[in-house]
Amino acid sequence: MTDVDSGSRTAEPGPQAYPPGAGLDDPGVVRAWARGATAALRREREAIDRVNVFPVADADTGTNLYLTLREGDRAVAEAPGDTTGARLLATLARAALLGARGNSGVILSEWLRGLAVAARRDGTTADLLTRAAASARSAVAAPAEGTILSAADAAGAAARAAGPDAGPLPVVTAAAAAARASARASREELDVLRTAGVLDAGALGLVLVLDALVVAAAGAGNGAEAGAAAGPAGAGDPAADDPAAGGVSVARGSMDAVTLDQLLDAGALPSAPDPVDALPAAGGEVEPHGTGSGALELMFVLTGPAGEQADTVAAGLRGALAEVGDSVVVVGGDAGTGTAVWQAHVHTDHLDRALVIAADAAQAGTLAQVHVRHLAAAGQHEWGVVAATSAPGLAGELARAGAVVLLTGGVGATVEPLVADDVERAAASTGARRVLLLGAPGVTVGAGAHLDVDELITVPSPTDVHAVVALAALGTLLPVGLPDLGGDPVDAHAVVGEALAGLSVHATSAAAAVGVLEQAAGPETTVVTVLADADVPADLPDLLAAALAGRAPDAELVVLETGRPGDGAQLGVEAAAPDPDDAEPEADV
Repeated sequence: MTDVDSGSRTAEPGPQAYPPGAGLDDPGVVRAWARGATAALRREREAIDRVNVFPVADADTGTNLYLTLREGDRAVAEAPGDTTGARLLATLARAALLGARGNSGVILSEWLRGLAVAARRDGTTADLLTRAAASARSAVAAPAEGTILSAADAAGAAARAAGPDAGPLPVVTAAAAAARASARASREELDVLRTAGVLDAGALGLVLVLDALVVAAAGAGNGAEAGAAAGPAGAGDPAADDPAAGGVSVARGSMDAVTLDQLLDAGALPSAPDPVDALPAAGGEVEPHGTGSGALELMFVLTGPAGEQADTVAAGLRGALAEVGDSVVVVGGDAGTGTAVWQAHVHTDHLDRALVIAADAAQAGTLAQVHVRHLAAAGQHEWGVVAATSAPGLAGELARAGAVVLLTGGVGATVEPLVADDVERAAASTGARRVLLLGAPGVTVGAGAHLDVDELITVPSPTDVHAVVALAALGTLLPVGLPDLGGDPVDAHAVVGEALAGLSVHATSAAAAVGVLEQAAGPETTVVTVLADADVPADLPDLLAAALAGRAPDAELVVLETGRPGDGAQLGVEAAAPDPDDAEPEADV
């Protein structure tokens, strides 16, 4: 059994033990905090991922928290030097909302938004932490105790209890200690955590974020001497000078590593399920995954007009999405800039219905970053795929094959064009070291992009058929990317390239599809993939199967629905590469 903790600070340090420090109205504190918290989550993302079992054991909570806060940190770093603390908090929150990943990341972005709203109203540090906790909890359709929400509530309550005369540093120190205590207690509040023998991953992430706030408040407000005295481990504690000892340190006025300590049999691995074990064998189906009933994760950003009606959008989305899935979180709202922005998250087995809900909500606005992923495909691995498509009916199929899918249209609402940031975020969400990009020919990711992968390779794929064939060729290689039976590393790029080299694609109408197939298929044909729009006749697959049997009796026919309106069809015809051994010998000269 392994506990994950972030230090040994006492639960009630007492305001008198600390100088007052600086608060989040200080732009230096906000900048240092954003930088330090992001660095802490980056260092500890894998440790948090390992204990991630709730709401779904998809081993990516640490990664999602890091990716979310990283977006906010970048925006803060790029803000003008004279930006106020309150404006920096708003910048941090908005960027985190737009870049939020996963259930935990969306909740963290709303927690940050709560801070920003209270700061705009000149709230105290305790006010900010209290509003942040309330905002985060209100964003979740079905809040559970023993989670990041409980840790946020504990932090807010401890901040208020510090008293009106306490300075920012004792307030945030008490808040961080209370969040840690809540995280330690999480296993006793959630049965799934007790069974796995771990603490809640989201709560642990928030502890890191709050610990980094303690460091920033002490260091920015008191200088090197006060910072050393204010170290959370306490004056004279070796941990204050030794980052390897765990906890946080502000010795010498610098920020040392904010780390997670492994306690109670630290050498043992947690018993949280490995997401790789949930993957299907070749041709198999994925079993229900984790505690929720939804196997697909849908996220989208909704932008709409500001005003009084904006207040009801989030509540309406939560209620509607809760009818088609679980792990529902909707955050955001009117930011006072003339537009309102929300980020929505749901785990669902009814992607088509969830997309209708998203489209209905966007009738007066736009959608962006419409992101679909199969939860069993999470986790660290060698190769990943990002596939962009305007066919909503294919989104689930591509996601189940292991891709992170970016939906670019076809949902009955305006979807904003993809930009490089969308692709970068999706690439990071694959959890892979190397990522293939399919179906996004107009998007260029520059050499200076902030990628969290070693390599992003754009595969020429002008049609949806290319994406389907590429993923079919990878088969069970995704999302794991393990070495093949011969022991050599798999080159997914080469596998896809070989498959696409033998592919010809023909766009046609349903009425002409049989004739096109008879012309395109021949004895060398191995597979024909048909992507049928929503209005094609119901008997078209049977007609195509009969035509293919006459041209290539041993060939396989695969018919998938695009979900797009119309009676069009795309036919992808794959031919076997010629066998060199079957070639006729050259004549002697």
